[in-house]
Amino acid sequence: MKRIVNLFLTLTLIISLMHVISINNKEEIVVHAKTEEISEVEASKAREELTKSLYNVKNSYYDYIKDANINFNLENVNAHLTSTPTFVEDYSSKAVKLNYTDKAVYQVNVPASGYYHLNIDYLTPENTMSDVTMNLKINGENPFDEAKIIRFPIIWKDESKEFTLDTYGDETLPTQIRVVKWLNIDLNNNTYVDDRALLFYFEEQTYEIEFTNVTSNDIYLGDLMLKAPKRMKTYDEYINQYSQVRITDLIEVDAISYTEKNSSYVRLGNVREPSVKPYHAIDKKLNVIDGISWQDAGQEVRYEFEVKETGLYQIALHYMNEKNDFSVFRTIKIGKENEEPVVPFKELLSYEFKPTGGGKWANHDLGNEEGPFLFHFEKGVKYTLAIKSESAPLYWALADIQLLIDHINQFSLDVRKITGKEIDTNRTWKITKYLPMTKPYLDYYKLLISYMQQQLGQFSPVGTRSSSLSNLSKAIAKLNKMLEKPDELPLYLDQLFSGSGSVTQLLGDQMTILMNQQLSLDCFYVYNNKKLPAANASFWDKFVSSVNVFFASFTTDKYIIKKDPDAINVWINRPITYVDTMQKLVDSTFTKETGVRVKMSVMPDVNKLILATAAKGGPDVALGLPSYMPFDLSIRGAVVPLSQFDDFWSEMDKFAPGALIPYILEDEVYAMPETLDFNATFYRVDMMNSLGLTPPNEWDDVLKMVYTLQRYGMNFYHPIAGGGAIKWFYQTSNLIYQHGGQLYSEDGLSTALRTPEAIAGLKYLVKLFQTYSLPEQVVSFYNSFRYGELPIGIGGFSDYITLKTAAPELVGQWAIAPSPGIYDEVSGDIQRWYIANGTAGIVMKASKKVNEAWSFLKWWMSDETQTDFARNLLAAYGPTYVWLSANLNAVQNSDIDTYDKQIILEQVKWLRDVPRTPGQYMLERGLSEIWNSSVFRGTSTQVAIDKQIPIIERELRRKMIQFNYIDNNNNVLKEYTVRDIDWVVEKINGAKGGGN
Repeated sequence: MKRIVNLFLTLTLIISLMHVISINNKEEIVVHAKTEEISEVEASKAREELTKSLYNVKNSYYDYIKDANINFNLENVNAHLTSTPTFVEDYSSKAVKLNYTDKAVYQVNVPASGYYHLNIDYLTPENTMSDVTMNLKINGENPFDEAKIIRFPIIWKDESKEFTLDTYGDETLPTQIRVVKWLNIDLNNNTYVDDRALLFYFEEQTYEIEFTNVTSNDIYLGDLMLKAPKRMKTYDEYINQYSQVRITDLIEVDAISYTEKNSSYVRLGNVREPSVKPYHAIDKKLNVIDGISWQDAGQEVRYEFEVKETGLYQIALHYMNEKNDFSVFRTIKIGKENEEPVVPFKELLSYEFKPTGGGKWANHDLGNEEGPFLFHFEKGVKYTLAIKSESAPLYWALADIQLLIDHINQFSLDVRKITGKEIDTNRTWKITKYLPMTKPYLDYYKLLISYMQQQLGQFSPVGTRSSSLSNLSKAIAKLNKMLEKPDELPLYLDQLFSGSGSVTQLLGDQMTILMNQQLSLDCFYVYNNKKLPAANASFWDKFVSSVNVFFASFTTDKYIIKKDPDAINVWINRPITYVDTMQKLVDSTFTKETGVRVKMSVMPDVNKLILATAAKGGPDVALGLPSYMPFDLSIRGAVVPLSQFDDFWSEMDKFAPGALIPYILEDEVYAMPETLDFNATFYRVDMMNSLGLTPPNEWDDVLKMVYTLQRYGMNFYHPIAGGGAIKWFYQTSNLIYQHGGQLYSEDGLSTALRTPEAIAGLKYLVKLFQTYSLPEQVVSFYNSFRYGELPIGIGGFSDYITLKTAAPELVGQWAIAPSPGIYDEVSGDIQRWYIANGTAGIVMKASKKVNEAWSFLKWWMSDETQTDFARNLLAAYGPTYVWLSANLNAVQNSDIDTYDKQIILEQVKWLRDVPRTPGQYMLERGLSEIWNSSVFRGTSTQVAIDKQIPIIERELRRKMIQFNYIDNNNNVLKEYTVRDIDWVVEKINGAKGGGN
């Protein structure tokens, strides 16, 4: 009865909510009234004053082209390859192959001065999985900064439009495959600062044009041409070419039916909305281009269609703007079969798609205030329609934001030079006495931000109140507070620069928001004189859908994990995207070869694994476990010791020895490493070169370079500055190992922090911050690195992927190098030990298929499987899904850039995870407190260590008593031996017959 009442109440609530929604949909949005406008003259004055006071002024394409006088009467000019050509089959002209850092040089004699596009043929080999980036120089110089990152995209298509189902009956993404062919493009840069191809100015003389490959992917370059720019038609000029015959028809082209795309990021998605087809209340259907994956400028998707009669048609898109109250932009191109699509008239450049309202869809006819545009199509001709993401209308604002960030960084350093690192809050400051430009600079900051907000408001129905511009409002509020008492700026410096919620952070976040051009597409229509299907489902359709979903939640058990008694049951602590790819691979190889079925399921909660095991409902194998978990399970007797298998140690030869350390208990190894992490020095090549600095080899080199960095308002990033107040082993303990120290005594009953080596390591760590003023708190290394505040620092795999995929403007401008270490006078080596946690796979002790499970684990972590899985994952989901396997042979086979891969593999040799003991969490907290106490409270490092040792050891002994290793009188009941990397290496060498 209670359940029936609850059901009735829920249905009543659904009806009420649907009624509210239907009312709210009819409400009009009130546009915010304009405030006092700032003129372009005032904004230009602010830009000019800030720019001329910068130490390092950027040479942007925006400045290069803003006063350009384009001559539309030029002729195309062919350039000639002077580099030694490479023979390429099926290409009739000269070509050259470029590996990493290789150059191709062309010569051209320009007969008439003017601005030209650069047009080139190129081919990327089949094994290339990511775009190639080139550094372009003309007569030995980059004409503008964006020429350092010229993009050569590769083309992708879906292997099939017949979508396979996962274990839950949901459609899965198709495998993406390369379209390998010679391509021809007009050059543009990685961030597509212009919605047309880049223009380059040439005088009437001979030029040398040089391309340098700055990525590790190979590429062939063919013919190069200086392409004369052509004036683009207006819509009126376009439509006046055709007779006004409007055809009555309705052709629907589904978004999922795209034929090609120039980015593997762009992928299909599922929207549970009755107006989006196909739709199912329970099963997920791939039915849209997912806006989250289609948000970067330059990403282009192509479709094909035909019309039944020659004449004029309208084009409408059924889309959803993912931004609630701000427009996004797309360029529309159209072409006939075997012709490159072009923009038919200039109104389709960076066409504005207005917000559709939170979660709503819209049918939008391409058009202007006079009505829909008409397009001429011919019967029997196959047409291509290309839709390209754009941010060009916002580029001026992005340039202004970068100018503000650069200037605030520089100015804040000038303030710091006067106030010192620790600002005296009790002092009466008169900073304008020393820096008379303080108030003018703050005024310029406020004026330029206000101008941006004012101009960008035109792209929002609520004007400057747009949530997409809220960071600008917050920045203005902070600047207003500073302008009330500019002499007291030192007291607010963290609100201007580097602090959480500071003006620079707000501006950085604003840049990310503006660059984000998310638009989800369901379909487009080529039509005339027909009524389009409703953009959004009716009230009744939504109500029926909600009821179906509600009842399905009671009746379907599709997402409940069910054990298959005839298969190896594998629980995976990863999203369904990974599990789908793994299931396809295991079905096509392992099961096919062995006859053993494997059922893979998403682990609902990693912490419930112990409970499921206790209830005899657990899996045979668990994958993707955090590094602490195998130890916690093994000490409770829930896991099979893998080292009991005869071939275990011979299998371990392909892993980094340090990755095995956390899985050791009582001389047995209970897990197999699955993924790993690395430490490396990340540095901005452009900024380091300008400062005359090179990546540090030792920590003493870091100390030397810090003075130069700080002189220019920059610094070096140490990972301990990231995250929250509690610091983890990977942040606190590297320098202990690099000084030759340990964390535990051999029996695990006490800590080794008393040893001279451990003390030296901790003192060095504290010295970096107390004496050399490394930043103690960094909200985002990625943002600080991207905007030049921290042009160098130590990062790991997640930082690497973020910079590779989310900072296209920095391609070729940053690199990695081995992380700094401590020189060991005994061995003569630089000790680069670092702590990192990967994930692991285990076999559960309750399994009745232990041998089969071990065979599966070996297959899963084999060279071939890991290589195939990494490539399949990358092909299906794009570059954000790079898989860093714990199998080093698979890493060697991976599609990571060749140079970076060698650095990673070299660094992994120094991977050394922390041995686990029952009370190790207290040691981790103790190390965190030592650093916090020393750096933030000024406690002597030695005093902080002495204070923490008794606390740590008290907990170590308590946990050893709990697990019956000692009794209450500290008598040893069962020996506990801490094993470190030397023991692992000895075991691996022994299995190879290498002895010790």
